Amino acid sequence: MATHIGVCWASTGWFGVVLRNGDWTADHFPSVWSLWKYHSDADRILVDVPVGLPMDARRACDVEAKRKLRPHGRRICYAPVREAVYEGNLDDAKETNEAAGYSIQNQAWPRVPRVREVDEFIDENPGARDRLRETRPELCFYALNGHNPVADSKRTDEGIRRRLALLADELPDATAIYEACRDRYMTPRVTARRSADDLSELPERADPPRDERGLPMRIVYPSDVNQTRLTTLAGSSEE
Repeated sequence: MATHIGVCWASTGWFGVVLRNGDWTADHFPSVWSLWKYHSDADRILVDVPVGLPMDARRACDVEAKRKLRPHGRRICYAPVREAVYEGNLDDAKETNEAAGYSIQNQAWPRVPRVREVDEFIDENPGARDRLRETRPELCFYALNGHNPVADSKRTDEGIRRRLALLADELPDATAIYEACRDRYMTPRVTARRSADDLSELPERADPPRDERGLPMRIVYPSDVNQTRLTTLAGSSEE
């Protein structure tokens, strides 16, 4: 059976929705390692943190994602350089990152331990490289919304309503899934599932830039929503 998983950080662990041939389950995993322990057979795992870290410049995928989401490009943070990710505090991380020509945004710093966790996991588990990939929820909603950013913030009632409506257009059970996970976990986030042929990538090139470890620095998001099916679960507690 095909298994697709979407995960995002939810305050005390990784919240994940597991989709298996039309059925779904949700769970909370204390670490990426525990997620992999139970779901190493997954066909694809999408995660809402950077996968593949730069050495000395902004990633092309982040630049292009910000451009697509204008005038709401601030919803995408530039991935820090790998050296900054392993610094012990924000001041040192900012100093290290500024040597690459840009700073770490303050709102991005709480996510840095999660970036480091995923980076270490992939380094120690090379077999996960082709299955654990990066996505960004707002880029997924951009695709579902006719290639237009959702204007309302996801922190507002209207922003939540609009995002749920987009999901329900693709999956009638989306609202019920959202409500069940909200009541149980309180911190649901956006995840996505599509066949490999129906995912678009940033940057839009056959061979994306790779980091010093050989990891491709890319973001995946849905292709034309009229051609294939996307299943997502929406909500947020961060950003």
